[in-house]
Amino acid sequence: MGHQLTTLENGAPVTWAVVEQRLARDESGAPFLESIAERDYAEAESLPDHQLEHALEQDRDDTEAEATALTQAMAAGRAVELVGLEAGQAPDWDQASAYLDSLGIEEIEDDLLELAGVHPGRDRHAGWIDTVKRRLGEDLESFRDDIEGPHDEIEEWDFRGGRIFAAVGDFDDDANPSSGFGWISRLVDAGVLQAAGFYRVRKPLLLP
Repeated sequence: MGHQLTTLENGAPVTWAVVEQRLARDESGAPFLESIAERDYAEAESLPDHQLEHALEQDRDDTEAEATALTQAMAAGRAVELVGLEAGQAPDWDQASAYLDSLGIEEIEDDLLELAGVHPGRDRHAGWIDTVKRRLGEDLESFRDDIEGPHDEIEEWDFRGGRIFAAVGDFDDDANPSSGFGWISRLVDAGVLQAAGFYRVRKPLLLP
């Protein structure tokens, strides 16, 4: 119960969750456990790694260039963050901004607080959420400007009719306000990019 799985619909991943299980029998009378799944639309947030990888194996694009870039980055000891948009989908920046405005301090994980510039032992608690929102707002603006403009920090690849946006950085860049890797890391951890329609891409989808 609750297990997630992913299938493909018109070339795009869709997710399901098991909501019912019951004993059934096959044509020979042998018993088996029948699982009933319903759509849960979790692909708008984050896709199950192993299930999505199996689904994409059925109909995989040529991702040699992307796989090479990822392999080289990881071999050099660098980190990679990836987000994607499904085919025909455009980012909903207004929705992302509305989601960011609605965030409360109780929804921010402790590690994200520090990555966003909060110093819990020094800063007044009342100002934490303002600091976090200011950093995430600047991250969102920087991310948008880069993918709609020069791509100085964020690479863009075609994948399965949609688009993937990739940023490479050092592992301590997740706190760097000028790093595309940091922008994506913080925005995904806070759920802001998911609100805009992006989903987090797992590296095994692109690696051979």
